[in-house]
Amino acid sequence: MLGPLALALALASPPGAPAPPSAEPGAPPAAAIASAAAPAAPAAGATAAPDPAYLAELVAKARALRLADDPGWLKLGHWRRRPLGGWKSEADGGKFFRARDGKTDPAAELEATLAGFFDAAPKAEELDDAQCRFPARFAFLGGRLGFDLARLPPRRCPKFEDFYGKIRPQGVTVVFSSYYLNNPASAFGHTLLRLDKAPEAIGGKHFELLDYGVDYAATVDTGNAVLYAAKGLLGFFKGEFKYYPYYYKVREYGDYESRDLWEYDLELTPGEVALLGAHVWELGGTWFDYWYLDENCSYHVLGALEAAAPRLDLLSHVGRAVVLPSDTVVALFENPGLVRRVHYRPSIRTQFEARARGLSRAELREVEALSGDPAAPLAPGTPPDGLAKVLDAAVDLLDLRHARELIRGLEPKAAQDRQALLERRAALGVPSAPLALPLPEARRPERGHGSLRLGVGGGAVDGQGGTVLLDARLALHDLGDPPEGYPPTAQIEFLPTRLRWTPRERRVDLDDVALVRIVSLSPVTRFDARPSWKASFGATTVRDRGCDRCLAFASDLGGGLAAALPGGLDLAATGDLELRASPGLSGAGGTGWRPGIGPSALARLRLGSRAVLLADARWRWLPDAAPRTTWSWGGALRLHLARDLSLAFEARRQPLATEAAALVLGYF
Repeated sequence: MLGPLALALALASPPGAPAPPSAEPGAPPAAAIASAAAPAAPAAGATAAPDPAYLAELVAKARALRLADDPGWLKLGHWRRRPLGGWKSEADGGKFFRARDGKTDPAAELEATLAGFFDAAPKAEELDDAQCRFPARFAFLGGRLGFDLARLPPRRCPKFEDFYGKIRPQGVTVVFSSYYLNNPASAFGHTLLRLDKAPEAIGGKHFELLDYGVDYAATVDTGNAVLYAAKGLLGFFKGEFKYYPYYYKVREYGDYESRDLWEYDLELTPGEVALLGAHVWELGGTWFDYWYLDENCSYHVLGALEAAAPRLDLLSHVGRAVVLPSDTVVALFENPGLVRRVHYRPSIRTQFEARARGLSRAELREVEALSGDPAAPLAPGTPPDGLAKVLDAAVDLLDLRHARELIRGLEPKAAQDRQALLERRAALGVPSAPLALPLPEARRPERGHGSLRLGVGGGAVDGQGGTVLLDARLALHDLGDPPEGYPPTAQIEFLPTRLRWTPRERRVDLDDVALVRIVSLSPVTRFDARPSWKASFGATTVRDRGCDRCLAFASDLGGGLAAALPGGLDLAATGDLELRASPGLSGAGGTGWRPGIGPSALARLRLGSRAVLLADARWRWLPDAAPRTTWSWGGALRLHLARDLSLAFEARRQPLATEAAALVLGYF
């Protein structure tokens, strides 16, 4: 296997050079870690006691080269410049640093790391040894300083060698998992890394599912939704890097959660790929404060890539207030030539829908029957290729409906039915027809509008005259925004805010603000009757007889059904619960708390990719409040002039207000 000393030898080996003698069969090739030009290394096998004078020589050389200011060193330690000067590492695990003040002093950490490499004392734990804990640092410093390995204590690191022997990286892929509104941690999407094995590692072929995925995620310690939100937003979770066989992630995302995967193969040098593998090992031994909005999976995936390839400029292309998984993908394309290939891996739902589109109504009835009874009869006289299409679709439908049970082994009958379908399918002896799933270019995440939206406009409200409107949203997308790059039936917004200035009254109103606003439309089909739902939490200005222009706490939750009709028309109807609270509100029992219940309706007509019409209406019964009912209805037209520029025309009617407005919306 490839230990740290062989790693340093590899740094000095040019591409194509033979492996060091210490590298056993199956170890990564020496050239794989040629991430930096280095002086010629001495012959392998020469060992001696550590040389204190040599440590002083290396420290002096590092100071002369100002190596502590080298971007490669700073990125390996995840140090970021502070606003008022100095450095601070984003890593929060204490064992990530050798120096007492290593978190804020890259130079002290560099010298302490070098000293650790010379520590020949036996260690109770392998990871207490600096060479074994920090192989990427060893490789980087060895390459820049030209380690004379004969003057360093040799180390074997079985745990690191076992890890590296498993992953055997030859390539790197960034994976974007599409938006999943049923899990708050993945509502904005998710990104992870895939370390692609060398083909010779698996019989000369590359099987992507046998590669390893590297994931950064919060270690969640609560099931309480309120605590989860608070701890995620305020950085109270630990975020950790973990690695899994990639097929686990494909099953979790593609099968269990029905999320499409977008895979971006990167153009990295062999040395950069291998250094990333070594750095993943280092990251696995520490943790970071997990911040849901910025220091999240997307941010730290980019940080790991920059550590392995300091030439890349990735983090500067994402925002500091909010970093979204789609921003990760955009940052890749901001580095010309970095993305070598894009591959689309459809979810089980997408696969089934594609198969179903090629079947007749009679065949779809057979698919439905087979998903419940694998022995259900099929139409006599159907040719084998037709039977194959029906059985393939039935297997996909069963996988879709019982994903959780099949993946977790919770329902033996589902597994038995699936096996029976597969046996019946295999008995046909004909191959499956290729599934026609062209790359859905319009849904590529890097092609979506900017997540930050700012708007300005004007309007009029009866009784108030003209008004000036300021509109802002921190993230991400609503049902009227430009559709490219986003799921067509989902809305998720963080901090949508609207301010209204009324010049005649010299008054500013906070019309509306929400911490989060979500709408998930699931059009009902023959095989999918999932409910649609919506939720929001924030504040709004009430305009009815309970209080005119009171700013009230607002919470809404609703569920119902949606339909997708021909011609781009979507309809939804929900039953809703709402709560408004304000000292000036005439609420239940004379308090300022006003619950409400009632129906809502939504309609959206998509006119190609450049325009959309929206209409909505709501009615509420307000028990034990004055008034006993309230209502509102309105509509909007959005014209998309460019990916990041739209015009919005809006109108709304409420019991005490009729208003109209026009705005210019920019996306950044």
